This record gives sequence, structure tokens and C-alpha cells, in this order.
Amino acid sequence: MYTRFLLIITTMKTKLFSTLALALLISSCKGIRNMRVEVKRPALITVAQDIQTIAIVNRALPTQKSNLEGALTGEKPSQDKELTQECLRGLNDLLLTSNRFEVQRIEQTYNAADEKSLSFGAPLSWEFVDSICQVNNVQALLVLEFFDTDFNILNPGATAANAVGNVLNGNPNATVEVRGTATARAGFRVYDPKKKTILYEDRFTYKKTWTQRSNNPVEAMSKLIKKNDALFDVSYITGKQFAKNIVPLYYWEHRDMYKGKKGDMQRGERQALAKDWEGAVQTWTEVYERSAKSKIRAKAAFNAALGYEVLGNLTEAQKWIQRAYIEKGKNEALEYSNIIDKRIREQEKLKYQEGQE
Repeated sequence: MYTRFLLIITTMKTKLFSTLALALLISSCKGIRNMRVEVKRPALITVAQDIQTIAIVNRALPTQKSNLEGALTGEKPSQDKELTQECLRGLNDLLLTSNRFEVQRIEQTYNAADEKSLSFGAPLSWEFVDSICQVNNVQALLVLEFFDTDFNILNPGATAANAVGNVLNGNPNATVEVRGTATARAGFRVYDPKKKTILYEDRFTYKKTWTQRSNNPVEAMSKLIKKNDALFDVSYITGKQFAKNIVPLYYWEHRDMYKGKKGDMQRGERQALAKDWEGAVQTWTEVYERSAKSKIRAKAAFNAALGYEVLGNLTEAQKWIQRAYIEKGKNEALEYSNIIDKRIREQEKLKYQEGQE
């Protein structure tokens, strides 16, 4: 009895502690406002800055594909060309959103070096690369070397068992969910004819899952298999996703900003929300300089760092976030300092990729 009593008391204390911890967490978060900052990140793949014009070439048409493969994927033999073109359409559409390259698409298509278009084969000859570059007045070629798609139903055995179970349990009209995954595999090379160098060579894979529901599992599977739109969709997205690796792009990223309860801290917050970041930085700087409290100085310095990042002055942002950490030693300031440091390191890579050096 006594042991049970102790157990109850211990459980009550644990629940009380958890409730208080959650309340404190919610309370602390009330002083933080979630913000979004547009950040330009360098490309993962660096192409020499002297290459400003590039042509996209389709060299991924298979010369041999088994009838069995086409039957399993629901893909018609005539779709090979269409799917590779859809991949390159996604690639081209994304590249056009960046000013990194002037892009041309070569209309003519070529057979893949690997007859099944499943892996890299021999590269293009430099004579061939030179001729295409000269005719189209470009400095490099971005070539789709192989491309393959497939569509698989996920765990069809379990789906069938579920349907049988519904019937046995007296629920023949119960909904059955069937899921399938479309996958695209692509291989890309970037040829630099001037240096006679392949600047990039790697494979890229993208997957996407679709779902169909029906009272009849056979009907659900039939709808899923016939959904050739899935193959076209995944092909387009594959090209678009790969393109994100070769051009610098803007991304929205999360940042924190301390709210102002009153006075100039609140004024600075309103200025920031109104997109008057220069005014906000000036207000927070003045709060930092005249306040005697480390807590207030740390928050003002933190917000000033955010303002300078938005304005594109990462050097000043770094200075102010260091001041914020020194004043109060908060982990938030240290984490933000690491973000700013990373962005500063990326700036040199970004300048090189955009030909600013």
C-alpha cells in the first residue's frame, strides 16, 4: 500500500514538472517572432565562371528496352523520347529563372552510349562537342547521358490481404488504399570544349509516391498503373531538381527576432515588419548603446544582426551577433552566429560562380 502511494505521488510530481516545463517553454517562445529571410545560396556544383553560355543536349534515348520492363512500368516504348524531353524541359525551366547561364536547348536527340540508357557509356568525342558548341555559339554542353523511369506498386500483397480481410469481416465495400512510387534515374555530364574537360559527371535520382483509393483493390491498382502522368511528372521534377545543383538560387529560410514589449524595442519590431530594415537597425543600435541591462542589449544586438543580414551586410551581422552572445551567452545567438559564418564562407563561392571575381 505504501509503495503504491509513493508511486502515485511520484507520477503526480512527474506530470506537474512536465506541465510546468511546457508552460515555461510556451512562455519563452512568446518573446520570439518567427521571420523569413530570402537567402541566395551558391550551387553545389561549381562550373568555371568563364562559362556563361551553355547548350542542353538529349543523349539518353535507349536503343533497346525489354517488353517486360515496359509492361511492368506501364510505359510505352514511344514514351522514352517524350520522358527524356520532359526531364530536360524541367531542367531548362529552372535554369531560365537564374541569370547564371544563357541556355539553349538542342532540338535534335541522340542515342545513349549505353543501349538501355541505364548507366554512363563512353563520353562524346571532343570533335562532336566542338561542332555543337560552334554551331550554337555556346561555351559548354550540359548533356543528359542516360535516363530511365519505373513505377512500382508498394506492398501489393498487403493490399490484397487487406481487401480479403474486409470481405471476411463483412465489410466488402471498405476503402482500399494503393500506393505506388515513380522513380527517375538520370546521368548528366558537363563538357568544356575549350579545356577538353568533363567538368561534371554524376547520376541523379528522384522519387515520388502516388495514392489511389477504391472499394475495389483491382480497380485501385488499375488506376494507379495507368497513371502515366506520374512518369511525366517525375521526369519533369527530376530535371528541375538537378538544375538546382548547378545554379545559385534564392531560398526562404527561418530566422528568429525578439519581440519588443514596449518603447524602442517594440518600435524596431514594427519597422522590421513594415520592411523598414534600415530604420529598424538604427533603432536597435540606439537601444543597445543606451541600455544598461545586458538582457536588453543582447536582444537589441541579436535583432540588429538580423537587420544587417536582410540588408546584405554579413560582416556587420557577424559583429552584432557576436555582441549579442557576449552580452548574455544565449545558445540562440551562438547558433545564429554559426549561420552567419557559413553564409560569409559561401559568399566567395557565390561570387566565383557568378563571375564577380
